[in-house]
Amino acid sequence: MKRRTFLASGLGSIVAGAGADGLLMASESDGRPAPIANSADIAHHPRDIRLCVKPVMTNIIHSAVWQGPCRWTSATPEAERAGAERRFAQWAEQLKTKSLGRAEDVRLLEPVHVTFSEKWVLDPDAMAKLAADNPQTDVFFIYPDGSARASYEIGNTFKKPVVFGFNNCRTASIAGYTLAKGNEVFVAGHDTDLTKILSLLRARKVFRQTKVLYPTNGVPSFSPDTVWDFDDLQKRLGVAVTTIPYREMSAEMERLLGDTDEGRRSQEAAAELLRKADRAFLEERFVTRSMVFDRCIRNLMARHGCNAFTIDCFEFCPSLLPQKWLVVPCLQHALFGNEGIASSCEADFGILLAMRLLMSVSDKSCHQGNADPRGDDAFRINHSAPSMKMNGFDKPDLPYQLGRFCEQGWGTKAVIDFMNNEEKTVTVARVDPTATKLLVLKGTLVGSSGWGKDLLGCSVEAVIQPPPGRADEFMRRRLAYGNHLPWVFGDYAKEMKALGEMVGLSVEVIS
Repeated sequence: MKRRTFLASGLGSIVAGAGADGLLMASESDGRPAPIANSADIAHHPRDIRLCVKPVMTNIIHSAVWQGPCRWTSATPEAERAGAERRFAQWAEQLKTKSLGRAEDVRLLEPVHVTFSEKWVLDPDAMAKLAADNPQTDVFFIYPDGSARASYEIGNTFKKPVVFGFNNCRTASIAGYTLAKGNEVFVAGHDTDLTKILSLLRARKVFRQTKVLYPTNGVPSFSPDTVWDFDDLQKRLGVAVTTIPYREMSAEMERLLGDTDEGRRSQEAAAELLRKADRAFLEERFVTRSMVFDRCIRNLMARHGCNAFTIDCFEFCPSLLPQKWLVVPCLQHALFGNEGIASSCEADFGILLAMRLLMSVSDKSCHQGNADPRGDDAFRINHSAPSMKMNGFDKPDLPYQLGRFCEQGWGTKAVIDFMNNEEKTVTVARVDPTATKLLVLKGTLVGSSGWGKDLLGCSVEAVIQPPPGRADEFMRRRLAYGNHLPWVFGDYAKEMKALGEMVGLSVEVIS
């Protein structure tokens, strides 16, 4: 078992290891026809992934009555067992009424009570109680009564992380031994609570179940600073990439364009999008085409079991398919972002991975784009790829407009007036081309543009100011990571550092 990343006492205490136990499979579809799934049937949709927590209480039942240096009072084995069972029943009942996190994030499995004697080790019968749920169990939440070693044995036997709800002498003993053995342990402390730890573990599970659909004919990415080694990504981070040839995407798009029922559904979706928009600078028929493309990509994702998306504009554009279909990918990124699905510009996996982390810790959608200095103390992020759920997936949409990307009038894109929002603190991030490092910035939104104007191309801009005196430092550090940057409203620098280290990245924070 490889040494992994450990959280010893909350967000503020990370012990860095190397490696991860997720798997990536970089594959290429052969383009053969496959059954079309429902477009909503996206495998492992991030919103449907829950952390499965197995609660366990450990207790000692002595074999006889005696007293000594480890036992200054005593009771019969029968009395001890009755007391332990009573404490377990009370604890199990509390778990039902006191939530360990949001129901949509955490699934609580059936609590189990395991006991041991003064030999201090768990026998096979005790371990067997935990085996039934092992395939579903993501982490063990243990109440360690009676022994420090038993909790380590549980985690080590089943190769699962162990979580404790408090930091005391016993959990410190378990944590020290567990970490030294190269296993994972997470202990709630003064700087974070149990629900936050479980939320981060759930975010890691979402990250490791990310599978990206990447339509390409094998043309090198126009963004050379993207993550390029999918095999290495497989071994360390657990993110999967499936490439499909353009002929498969084209076949599906043409099928949809020739289907009257699909056309009607796309027209209805376009009408609803326009109805909710503050303003539109393009005709409804072009929005309808974008909704057909949305259906196309969702069908392909369902077909290949993907839950993330990217495409290289600079490969897509010369194929002349956008001109033929009258679409650009911009609206796709916005619509996927609204659902918490990572979807990045220009086949840039550096922003896609950072976006996945940002959305998981914030429960908000991102804006992404090119980064350029603006004066001495700020920089801009500019692409027409914001989302409407930037205040939260469970919050109302931000007001949006629909613009045109191309001079000919087509190419639907969303426009958000970022400054017209109460929150001005932002978190920016990027993963480097080796997918080993994460750069995080806590900054302040000081400007935006694109709203209310009939602008072409990438024209939705956020202007962000780093902490005083650190703008040049951030822009220079960014040179080791690459160009595109995603950002979210709010301060999530601490959570990003913790989650980044949990998935196996070294993290650099400027805040």
